[in-house]
Amino acid sequence: MKWNELIKLLKTANSAEEIDEYRNEIVELIPTLKIMVDFDQKNHAHQYDLWMHSLHVVANLPRNLGDDMLYLAALFHDIGKPDCQCKPTKPNDTSMHYYGHPKRSMEIVRDIIIPKLSCINATDAKRLLYYVEYHDDRVSRKLKHINRHMKLASFEEFQNLMLLQVADAKAHILLPIIQERIDICSDLAGTKGSELYQIYVRQNKMEKKSE
Repeated sequence: MKWNELIKLLKTANSAEEIDEYRNEIVELIPTLKIMVDFDQKNHAHQYDLWMHSLHVVANLPRNLGDDMLYLAALFHDIGKPDCQCKPTKPNDTSMHYYGHPKRSMEIVRDIIIPKLSCINATDAKRLLYYVEYHDDRVSRKLKHINRHMKLASFEEFQNLMLLQVADAKAHILLPIIQERIDICSDLAGTKGSELYQIYVRQNKMEKKSE
């Protein structure tokens, strides 16, 4: 499999199973991904192993968006989980946990995967790392989250991140807390996010005038 063929597959496949038909070719192209195959997450919110979860996230994204890095981020976003697996510490908790896995995933993508993919330029790499590192960032329908992310990325990239969060959440078991995340991130990826961004822009203009 060639790089452009992987991108096309991730952007156009109709299901996780369709992508999984090319598992061997994908892992051959990006060997670091092998750690995710058959990795049991052992978590009450997950019904898939780590590999299939990631493929479902890819397939849950809207098809054929312009940003290739969003689809790669969906594929890579949880690659740090095996390094971060923690046993439960609370009574009656039988789930494994993965504290800090977004940052670890970003580090693996930054230090191992990107250097081997010469077709990713610096601008693409920055965007990819943003999506991976903040894919699990907790947000709400409050302006403070727009303010925070505008220091990290463009508004378009922030809304893409929200699409990734929706796709990720939909690949979980739909517990009430997961559904709430879907609802919030869907709003921020749509008109609610745009409304908050306009407030952010107006406030920035006022602050600059007052300087």
